[in-house]
Amino acid sequence: METMQGLFKPELIWFLVGFFMLLVEFAAPGIFFVFFAIGAWLVAIACLVFDIPLTGQLFIFLISSVLTLLLLRKKFQAIFTGVSGKSHEMPADEFIGEKALVKSRITPEHPGKVEFHGSNWTARADESIEENVYVEITGRSSLVLNVKKIERS
Repeated sequence: METMQGLFKPELIWFLVGFFMLLVEFAAPGIFFVFFAIGAWLVAIACLVFDIPLTGQLFIFLISSVLTLLLLRKKFQAIFTGVSGKSHEMPADEFIGEKALVKSRITPEHPGKVEFHGSNWTARADESIEENVYVEITGRSSLVLNVKKIERS
């Protein structure tokens, strides 16, 4: 009977609720449930220190979860997804002069595909370029590379 009372302690229940929320976070897209896990763990800590009635526990859980969500979500997203408020787009001229391999035929009327740094990119050219030919990047417009044949010396 003593062990059953130990299982129903509020701090243990809130800790398990927080752990469950953290597991749900791994399965769900986005960063959302982790803040409810933090809220549950804050309630568990508060229950260890103070004897709090259930309504107080729920109030602490709600307030702490919403506050952490509002205050920390952008920071957590930046940490876990690698995106921050600053733009990490590379300058358009950074690729100029680099070499790429044509993966699908390029014509002036129809863009083709090139492989550059292990990724396939859409590419345009002023001339027809066949597959398996190396080209030089002359510019970039968004996600489309401008290329030209490499002149043989």
